[in-house]
Amino acid sequence: MTMTWLSILPPLLTIAIAIWSKRIIPALLAGLLLGGYLLDRRITGGFETAVDQIVITLTDKDSLQVLLFLYLFSGLMGIIKKSGGIQAFSALAGEHVASAKGALYVLWALIPVTFIDCGFRIVGAGSITRPLAEKHGIASERLAFMLNNTASPVVELIPIATTYVGFNLAVITIGLKSAGISDQATAYSIWLKAIPLEFFSLVVIAITFLSMFRASRVGKRGAAAPASHTPPAEAGMTMDAPVPVIKARLVNLVIPMLTVIALSLFFFWFLGPQQSSDASVRWAITNAEPNRAMLVALFISVFVTAIVYALQKYGIKEMVPDVIAGGNEIMPTLVILAIAWPLAAVSQELGMNVFIEDLVGRALPGWSVAVTLFILSASVTYFIGSGWGSASLIMPFAIPLAVSAGASIPLCVAAVITGGTFGDVTSPVAGMTNMASNTAHADHAKYLRYAAPYNFAAAGLAAVLFVVAGFVA
Repeated sequence: MTMTWLSILPPLLTIAIAIWSKRIIPALLAGLLLGGYLLDRRITGGFETAVDQIVITLTDKDSLQVLLFLYLFSGLMGIIKKSGGIQAFSALAGEHVASAKGALYVLWALIPVTFIDCGFRIVGAGSITRPLAEKHGIASERLAFMLNNTASPVVELIPIATTYVGFNLAVITIGLKSAGISDQATAYSIWLKAIPLEFFSLVVIAITFLSMFRASRVGKRGAAAPASHTPPAEAGMTMDAPVPVIKARLVNLVIPMLTVIALSLFFFWFLGPQQSSDASVRWAITNAEPNRAMLVALFISVFVTAIVYALQKYGIKEMVPDVIAGGNEIMPTLVILAIAWPLAAVSQELGMNVFIEDLVGRALPGWSVAVTLFILSASVTYFIGSGWGSASLIMPFAIPLAVSAGASIPLCVAAVITGGTFGDVTSPVAGMTNMASNTAHADHAKYLRYAAPYNFAAAGLAAVLFVVAGFVA
């Protein structure tokens, strides 16, 4: 189409509705229908186009691998919660911690066994450390801050065996296709280069760790007051800690975790392209099909975990519904992806990349693109409460903008992802902030006031770093 400015109307409408309603899925549907009607202006043209694009998405191999991985991963989390592994670790930790500082050290030490999902991290680590915090008088608001700021910021930096891997590769692929460069670089290679540039996450992790060595600005823990929480955002899992169905054993947590991690690393290499005898392991992993490798690893891990649990009398008959129930917890995220992909495709067909290249890309200096995307992503996520929802909206035009302005693609990808993380740990309506305050039994408003100075200081420093990197990248 010659009127390429129309291509920005669907994403703009989507962002506006998302900010107004704080609901991602209706906003995406509205944007997709608008784009459909701009392409086909018959009475039913918008609906027909939307349905066609969704069907194309759901029949695409790469898209299906992402959706299956996320669903099955969430299902695995469901049975891990039921196995009592978290409770066993909590009991073990309680026997060896003798101070408030020690309780906070335990929270950090749990990262290697709770990093696979930010919701699992918050509830898993929170279930273990909350009794220790109560015992040693750590304020619940401070515990909530520590839990949340060691969840999303940490998980998004780990490029294997996490729910973030499948999602980030999905949205980066959308952006590469929108920019017309999907044949020039893989989403995984772009993300690996972006990870060291996710400045907000890196800075806020450092600030959160250093905050352990200064006096708390909130009082000691008293009686837990009921907090007035807003409902969690649409994206993400709600990780309640159920009563174990079998005897709580440490192996019930450790075996699934180690199996997923080890098999993921193995299949990244084993299923990676072996084009020559001198191809390095790193080359094979970088150029592998990560979604396929992790999906195969995950299937095997579920079978191994099921056998371990079945030997402890957690029967297959009970396990199957628990896997399905766990997978259903992440259905809102799967729906978001199933609509965000078609929305990006419609915007691309309307000529969004051409519009960005002809107008926006030439107007913005290259150094300013990354910091602009960081501020945009952080702002949108703060209002809608979902970093994944924000990335779904922004990444499809972020990479075309980077290409047209001559900016670093990994730097701009990092800006979008880590801007979303700012909102995840700061927004009053974010699912993660609500989950953290619930898990810590903290007053939500007091927790947000406690966290705000740290998080906004980290965001300001990250913005400066994105400006500097924009000049040198």
